[in-house]
Amino acid sequence: MNQAGMQGMHGGMQGGMQGGMQGGQQGFGQPQQGYAGQPGMGMQQGGVPPPIDINNPMFQMAASSGAQFFDSGHKMLQNNVEQYVSMSLLRYYFSVDTAYVLAKLRILLWPFMHKDWKRCKDEGSMVGYLAPRHDVNAPDLYIPVMAFVTYIVAFGLHQGWLNSFTPEVLGKTASSGIGIMVFEVLALKLGFYLLDGPPNRFVDFCCYCGYKYVGIVASTLCYIFIGMHWPVILFTGLAMAWFMFKTLATSLILRGGEQQMAGELSTPHYFVFAMAMLQLPVTWLMGI
Repeated sequence: MNQAGMQGMHGGMQGGMQGGMQGGQQGFGQPQQGYAGQPGMGMQQGGVPPPIDINNPMFQMAASSGAQFFDSGHKMLQNNVEQYVSMSLLRYYFSVDTAYVLAKLRILLWPFMHKDWKRCKDEGSMVGYLAPRHDVNAPDLYIPVMAFVTYIVAFGLHQGWLNSFTPEVLGKTASSGIGIMVFEVLALKLGFYLLDGPPNRFVDFCCYCGYKYVGIVASTLCYIFIGMHWPVILFTGLAMAWFMFKTLATSLILRGGEQQMAGELSTPHYFVFAMAMLQLPVTWLMGI
């Protein structure tokens, strides 16, 4: 090879190395977009969430898809729920008012100061207890359903905020949430059956397991608007664990307050404690 060819090859290699190093330095200096929760992928440096831009096309698409999901879910419930649950029973579980909703949300987010967990009986009711609007300890379906749908929409908005939203996100989030809830409900139903617990309706367990989405939505909104995530989700997880422990203990161990807890720990104690502690990993798993 002649001298001119050698000089040309040397110049080409030197230019290519300099261009590659400059491109690498520029790439390392800029955060890349991607999935939520991974440093440098959809997050700013230091783990700080990017500012909300409501004009972001991805965010707007997530909001539009969330609204459509909400409407389709509402129509599906109206058309198909009568096949599985009677309307008179649904009216009982949706018999709520503003005072009940506010009081229940306060208990769900700060259950540590609530003292009386016993449900009020009503022999004239089809379920044997007062309706939720008359008893704050009664389970209802309004708060769990609204919290679950809000959680799905908020998760979609979060993904759109990070420019990683796809319409399939909503369906996958709903499926995973329902799957975990079914697992919890079946575990409660089986535990009460094996421990010869008092009769509880399947819908009651659905209500208890669905209340956790109130805390998950609160932690999601705190993360989106103020950037605080783990302290909030830890606190809401502990609050839900305490709520589940007191609710199940009143029903399974105290038997509605008619019996006192024995001095020695028994199998029902361990079961109630295990179901309460299960709320911590589930809350973390379902969080953003």
